[in-house]
Amino acid sequence: MVHITTSWRGVAVVVAIALVVLGVVAWFLTRPEPGQVELGSRTVQAGEVEVTMTALTLDGSGATFRIKFDTHTVDLGLDPATAARLTVNGTSVNGARWDGQGPGGHHREGTLSFATPIPAGAAVELRITGLPQDAVGSWSAP
Repeated sequence: MVHITTSWRGVAVVVAIALVVLGVVAWFLTRPEPGQVELGSRTVQAGEVEVTMTALTLDGSGATFRIKFDTHTVDLGLDPATAARLTVNGTSVNGARWDGQGPGGHHREGTLSFATPIPAGAAVELRITGLPQDAVGSWSAP
């Protein structure tokens, strides 16, 4: 009986180590890229599509957002670059660029960027149209 208990302790130790290793790996995979500081995420329900918008940069170099679309019923055929509207201090900004998964499917992820400089303290709103409802997130530039 003592031998069985010792075996279970060994298994428990191996499982605990594996969980720690998986946690560290998950942390490395989900952290912002070097040089990018996460400014906050906004998760909104746009009809049957959940949209997560994470501001990565809002500064003199422009605005960059990590965008994730999740749904089980709507085809995600929209072009995020043309569907995105950025407003800075009440003024619309054009010229978005999408670097991510192509149209279709039910799960898409990528980076949406605007080259227009964002002044410190600016009120920033990102609106994505072309979904069952608009997805809107707002931030204050640092």
